[in-house]
Amino acid sequence: MEKLICPACGSSNLVKSNYHEYVTENIGGQVLIDKVLYQCPDCGLEGDFFNENELAIEKALSDLKNKLVVSILDGFTENKVSLSSIERALDLPQRTLTKWKNGASAPTSAGIALLKFIKLFPWLLEVAENKFDYEISQKIFMGNAFQKMISKMTFIESEFKEAGVITSANSTFLYIHMHKNEDINAMGYGNITPMVTIS
Repeated sequence: MEKLICPACGSSNLVKSNYHEYVTENIGGQVLIDKVLYQCPDCGLEGDFFNENELAIEKALSDLKNKLVVSILDGFTENKVSLSSIERALDLPQRTLTKWKNGASAPTSAGIALLKFIKLFPWLLEVAENKFDYEISQKIFMGNAFQKMISKMTFIESEFKEAGVITSANSTFLYIHMHKNEDINAMGYGNITPMVTIS
């Protein structure tokens, strides 16, 4: 085994200590890794003299990214979205996603970024399926934004009946169906209030 020496004074009288630290991959989670700290009692220098911590961090990030890729691809499968349909929509070579999933090949940083975008914004697949047409993309975006907005709104139950988004080839329509006292009858009909229409 090669003798470890202090890079400042050349002493081989180094003291090594270990500690733990979490490494985080933005949406891929985190993992606890072992890190090292060397101290030279002769000159007082301390640090990761031999780049061991950087190698441990790189390996941990690589493992987290690989797990993230498998998790995202499993999510597509669980939601009945075929990997081949994603490949067609994104013009990826056939079986690319399957190879990423089973570890036969590793995605590039751009490939991982693409999967993260699709995980965060699944409607981007619909944009891709429509050949990135600008007008259609805007309608898809607005429809999804409206759905998200509705899911975050708070309604008074006695006044609110339903809300939703209707998307057609020509427009996206957000509606909120509210009860009005004078409109409620034995049939339970209420008043429909259009909020926003995007053409």
